Amino acid sequence: MANSVQTLEEEHKALIPNPNNSYNNDQSQEWVTMARSWLSTFPVGRTVTMSEFEGWFRSNHASLPEDVKSMPQSEIYQRLMSIQSCMGHPDQEKEGNQVDLPQARFQRTDQWIPVYSWLESLDKDEVVKSKDIADWLSDNPNVREQLCSRHSRYHLMHYIKKCHLKILKRKEKKKGLPHSDKATPLKVHKNVVSKQSVPVPCNSLSNSLRNLPKDDDAYLAKRNEAFRKYEITVEAHRHGGGEQPLSKIAIHKAIYAFNDAVSIRAYPLVLGTQGEDTQWITVELECPQPSEEDWIGVFSPATFYSSTCPPVDDPRQQAPFICSAPIKYKFANDSNFNYTKIGKSSLKFGLINQRADFSFALFSGRLSNPKLMAVSNVINFANPKAPLYPRLSQGKSWNGMTVTWTSGYNIIEAVPFVEWGLKGEIQTQSPAGTLTFHRNSMCGPPARTVGWRDPGCDDDLFRYTYKLGHRLYNGSYIWSKIYSFKSSPYPGQDSLQRVVIFGDMGKAERDGSNEYSNYQPGSLNTTDQLIKDLNHIDIVFHIGDLSYANGYISQWDQFTAQVEPIASTVPYMIASGNHERDTPGTGSFYDTDDSGGECGVLAETMFYVPAENRAKFWYATDYGMFHFCIADTEHDWRPGSEQYRFIENCLASADRQKQPWLIFAAHRVLGYSSSDWSQLQGSFGEPMGRKSLQKLWQKYKVDIAFFGHVHNYERTCPIYQNQCVNTETSHYSGTVNGTIHVVVGGGGSHLSEFGQVNATWSLYKDVDYGFVKLTAFDHSSLLFEYKKSSDGNVYDSFTISRDYRDVLACVHDGCEATTLAT
Repeated sequence: MANSVQTLEEEHKALIPNPNNSYNNDQSQEWVTMARSWLSTFPVGRTVTMSEFEGWFRSNHASLPEDVKSMPQSEIYQRLMSIQSCMGHPDQEKEGNQVDLPQARFQRTDQWIPVYSWLESLDKDEVVKSKDIADWLSDNPNVREQLCSRHSRYHLMHYIKKCHLKILKRKEKKKGLPHSDKATPLKVHKNVVSKQSVPVPCNSLSNSLRNLPKDDDAYLAKRNEAFRKYEITVEAHRHGGGEQPLSKIAIHKAIYAFNDAVSIRAYPLVLGTQGEDTQWITVELECPQPSEEDWIGVFSPATFYSSTCPPVDDPRQQAPFICSAPIKYKFANDSNFNYTKIGKSSLKFGLINQRADFSFALFSGRLSNPKLMAVSNVINFANPKAPLYPRLSQGKSWNGMTVTWTSGYNIIEAVPFVEWGLKGEIQTQSPAGTLTFHRNSMCGPPARTVGWRDPGCDDDLFRYTYKLGHRLYNGSYIWSKIYSFKSSPYPGQDSLQRVVIFGDMGKAERDGSNEYSNYQPGSLNTTDQLIKDLNHIDIVFHIGDLSYANGYISQWDQFTAQVEPIASTVPYMIASGNHERDTPGTGSFYDTDDSGGECGVLAETMFYVPAENRAKFWYATDYGMFHFCIADTEHDWRPGSEQYRFIENCLASADRQKQPWLIFAAHRVLGYSSSDWSQLQGSFGEPMGRKSLQKLWQKYKVDIAFFGHVHNYERTCPIYQNQCVNTETSHYSGTVNGTIHVVVGGGGSHLSEFGQVNATWSLYKDVDYGFVKLTAFDHSSLLFEYKKSSDGNVYDSFTISRDYRDVLACVHDGCEATTLAT
């Protein structure tokens, strides 16, 4: 794209109204008036017949824009129905308990009518460019203020372009033309570096500042802050997007520039005095020579100077001044618009208990050239070693439950155990083992260098859990808060069973730290929707790309804290993704460094899976009427490999009389995907994927295959060898003659666009954040639902109704337990 990246100077110009655009603005306003008249006559959601349109057209002809009058009536009808359709998406209203949470998607309210109307009025054959949008927003300040106060710059620009792209596709389809080969704005996909349109910073002023004069100090400071964040976003997109935010900090280049006139302090000094494992704190700073480039890093442990650095092997190499990355950061003028004028700022940070003390450091010189000016006092949790963040998972047998948790106690200090039992009855104490790893367990940077942080100890217990504990050698006890869970149903148990599946979620900071790269914008919404629906969920499968820590070990604590309400209540089963495992020269199937040197060590230590070898993340697990076969796409799956033999044995061992619902899941798309990257590869999925495995899926009659990696949602028809084998779209019954393939990688990370080819086997596509929920009512009825993270509503669904004899292709008196094909 010609306008993929704009300079900062261009951004200044983009905010200045263009006097030459008066005609276009008047024309756009006429379209707005027409759209409002249409929507007042035909409310959103109503079907409008062509005869009704013709009546409306005749009665409003005199007031219509001149360019509209000359159009064919069929085209006017299509454009007005498109506006009505855009306005018809459900509103995302804030829940009462989510007032401070970020919005993931857009509210389709009246504020959008001018946008849709303007897009329909354009006479273009390519997607509107960033500068055009910026010019139009500048000419429509009221619209700009409304939209920019609600939506991030990144999503606002993307959504407007996405709407225009749909309009262009509709016009091309109407003309009978093939889709344009011109580049369209793509979200960055993890497998391809593509040019990216970067949004113009909006003036996201608070309500109290909206009416300030444009030369007011507060307004200018806020605008400059937007430019600064914009520059960071530009840099992220130049490097392909999806970067770990902490990797942007050149901490190895940091130098000391201490200044006695600079001060920074944090309070309260002691956190978690009532047993809390998370708490908000305040950081106040004063700097006599403030700059927009000043930022605050949060360090834990609190001592992070060169004295803590590992020795340098090469005597010619100078040791760095600082060798540990912060766990999060904010700019000094974040939410403090007058910092650069008065040299004072007050910031809020949310901290979780991470087994060590904390300090806060003020740096100048931006992220790329940090200069340490001052360090705060030390703050700490009352018990930094407390057992925290339990993660449940299925054991190696159906009646076993495993809990893994994190604490600061090693085995020579305290004995870990769990006190468990039925609620209200006598409790049992069972011992647990302790796992940890060291810096040398990592395979490369940054996990071995600036990203290293002591992970604490992770303790495992098999069977049921209730309360976590550590018995110190002086006889005293350290307890966690009380947790609860339901025991798993036995294989074949006929009860209501609900399964949630998604991939690629990541984590995000509720205090706004590290937000500048828009790393996993949908992560919190997915997490919060699952927590909201937790009473109606029995087990969760997160199929790869968990935390996106990418070698910054502290981020695993942030992730486990974020999912704790879910993982401590229901089994949280995982699969291995490229951001957990892939490191060159370590045995991963793909020779990339997507894990940042972690090479699978963190994932296999932090989360338990019932695998024979936890370094090889393939496993089978039973849950009532479900039998799951979880593959590891970061190890070889091709015929003749160890994993291929496992997959066949897992599929073949499903007792379809007891467990009619056979589910395959893996991270990379080993089946079907029409994403842009898959189409560029010409494989519509992972090369060698379905070629290696589709005969197994067909042979053992797999109901559904789930994949992540591609950050969107897509569902296929029941398919075999690129052909739909069933014409149904919403209900399936009878013999299993093909597997339904589902990409559900929209858990939270940056979204992936689809390609230009519309495959005949693709039934539903959505570029949004969401997850799938499976509900087994009994042995013959299954409900599939795709829900968006923004509102929790169902946007795609189907049902399966069949008897196990249909699956096994047998008659009543001759049915074996497993598929006859074996």
